[in-house]
Amino acid sequence: MTLSLLVAYSVALLLACATPGPAMFAVISTGISRGISAALGFVLGVAIGDIVLVSVALAGLVAIAQSFAWVFNVIKFAGAAYLMYLGYRMWKSAGRSQDLSEPEPVSPIRQIAVGAAVGLGNPKAILFHASLMPLILNVATLTAADIAIVLAVVFSVNATVMGIYAILASASSSWFRSTKAIRILNKTAGGAMIGTGVLVAVRS
Repeated sequence: MTLSLLVAYSVALLLACATPGPAMFAVISTGISRGISAALGFVLGVAIGDIVLVSVALAGLVAIAQSFAWVFNVIKFAGAAYLMYLGYRMWKSAGRSQDLSEPEPVSPIRQIAVGAAVGLGNPKAILFHASLMPLILNVATLTAADIAIVLAVVFSVNATVMGIYAILASASSSWFRSTKAIRILNKTAGGAMIGTGVLVAVRS
C-alpha cells in the first residue's frame, strides 16, 4: 500500500465523517449539554464502532453481516432509545437552574457504549467501506501491517473529526450564562438529542 493511496483513502473517510449525520448531531448535543468529557467518550465509541464495521468489510463478511442485520438493528434501537431518554432528561432540566460550567457527571463507559451503538447502528456503513476500499486500496494484497494501518486511519479520522465537533460544542456552552439562556440551551440540546434518536431509529 503506497502513501498516495493511503492519503486518498484518508481524504475519502474524512469527507464521509464530516458529512452531517446522527453521530455528529449526537456529539454536538452531548458536548453542549454534558461537557467535553462526555462528548469525547461518545466520540471514542463512534470510532470503535466504525473500526468494527471496517474490520467486517476487510474480512469479506459483508454477506454474513447482512444475514445478521437484526443484531445491528437491536444495537441501533437500543442506542436510539437511550439518546431519546437523554434528550427527554435535558428537556425536563430546562425548567431548573443549573451551572453549565459544571455539567452533570456521566459514566464514561456508558457514553462509549452509546457512541458505539450509534456507530454500529448503521450496517449499511459496511457496504460503504466495502465499496470504497477496492476503489482505492488493493484489498487482495493487503498485509497484516496494512490492515493495522487502515484501522488506525479509520480510528484517527473518526476521532479527529468528531473530536473537533465535540470541542467546539462544549466550548460554545460557556457562552450561555443566564438562567434563561441555560433553559433555551437545554431545550435545544434536548430536542436535538431526541431528534437524533428518532433519526437513528428510522434510518434504514
